[in-house]
Amino acid sequence: MGQIFVLASGCDIRQLNLSVAEGYLLSRFDGATPWRVLREMAGIPALEADTVLGRWIDAGLLEPIRNADAAEASMQPAGDSLVTESLEVESTSVETRAIDETQIDEELDIDVATQRRILEFEASLDLPYDELLDVPRGSEPKVVKRAYFKLSKEFHPDRYFRRDIGSHAARLDRIFKKVLEAHELLSDPDLCQVENRSTVKSDAEAPVAQLAASESAAKPEVAAPKPLTKLERLRQRMPFKIDQFAFEERRATAQEIFRAAEVSQNAGRMKEAEANIRIAISFDPGRAEFKEALGGLRIQAAGARATKLLATPIERMSDGEIRDTWTLLDEVLIYRPHDPELNERAARICLQLGKIGLAEEYAQTLIEGAPDVAGSHTLMGRIHRELGDMKAAVGSFETALKLDDEDLDARRALAAVRLGAHKEAQGGMA
Repeated sequence: MGQIFVLASGCDIRQLNLSVAEGYLLSRFDGATPWRVLREMAGIPALEADTVLGRWIDAGLLEPIRNADAAEASMQPAGDSLVTESLEVESTSVETRAIDETQIDEELDIDVATQRRILEFEASLDLPYDELLDVPRGSEPKVVKRAYFKLSKEFHPDRYFRRDIGSHAARLDRIFKKVLEAHELLSDPDLCQVENRSTVKSDAEAPVAQLAASESAAKPEVAAPKPLTKLERLRQRMPFKIDQFAFEERRATAQEIFRAAEVSQNAGRMKEAEANIRIAISFDPGRAEFKEALGGLRIQAAGARATKLLATPIERMSDGEIRDTWTLLDEVLIYRPHDPELNERAARICLQLGKIGLAEEYAQTLIEGAPDVAGSHTLMGRIHRELGDMKAAVGSFETALKLDDEDLDARRALAAVRLGAHKEAQGGMA
């Protein structure tokens, strides 16, 4: 980690087939910066950067000149050791913060408890992503997805479609975008690694800076220079220390890549745009606009995929197409959890695939969003019938007919359930 390299004589970067991130990394070997610093500037995961370094060394592109750590160790006084403590964050529920009670309006089409919940969650949007989703740091993507999906269904703006919710509409939009942002960053292993490095950096540097300030305030100024303290040496050895010029250059590179992503997105090349945004985030993980753009891009792409998913009637699909459609629906619903057409299709496909529990969940989402749609209750009745709950099935079919007495599907299904119950009763008497 402390080894310092220079480009081998005769090495012409322009003649090499490198990615944008690799080209930038190779250009940073200046004969003064150790590898531990360069790998943090790479814009690619640290382990991948280590692999790239090994490949370049084997190819003779780099030459080692000295080891910075060995040189510093030789100058360190005996018995003056440095201890680095691991930084781990355990899962904690989103803390309750003070809210402005004047923002609660009992006249809105949303209950007071839900309004308070929205205000409290909005006040916590500055928390680290893992705390916001209430998952342990380093959680597997499936854990992140489960936590995100729970929150997205609770706070997605579409949940309150056609209701008067006042200023809470804008709050829900902010909350959903932030929760989606957390999902995108934490569910991607590479971006999660970048985010964790950025978080650890801020966690570690803050107390160091505070301690340094307190030391400076406590001690009078002296004219003669003093040897470096343990704290000062620790700050110098922080693996996140990057010189200002390199940092600004890295930010400029990230901005350039982000502009290229915007061009790709406007041209409809979504995969290319997403790849560029991810690289931009890797180069400059502190830029909130990059992270917001990634979430917005995924929502836009999900909308385009949803249109294709709904184009073909289920009746015309083969068994294989139905299974493939379900896989795609499961992915798209992450970004559009309250979309009525997607939930209806998901419920019908799950019913056909025998995923009855999931079918019930999607049908319930349909009913919660639009309780006056007869077809949703008819669908729920079919699901209850498959679950063997005939009483609930009858109730759903009857509700559908109250909403629309011309719903033939509900009428036929209700008649079939009652006929089946009558035959069962006749058989019991016999």
